Amino acid sequence: MSRDMFIDVTGIELTPGNNGLDCLGDGQHKDENGNVIECCCDECNFLMCCLPEHTQEECISCKEEECPRKCVAEK
Repeated sequence: MSRDMFIDVTGIELTPGNNGLDCLGDGQHKDENGNVIECCCDECNFLMCCLPEHTQEECISCKEEECPRKCVAEK
């Protein structure tokens, strides 16, 4: 189950975690017109969740109720 976690000031839906691979704001995705979506990582309050150093234990102890990774981490 995947949910979008936040909407960036540019309107891009951000989903932190998973090394940023499925976040539309990681600078690797394109919009419906084929334009590369600018990287939003610098402005994201949850950038730490996308870093390789972020652990499963940190996800389990996270207090963010709306985190789309929470249900995965708890399993």
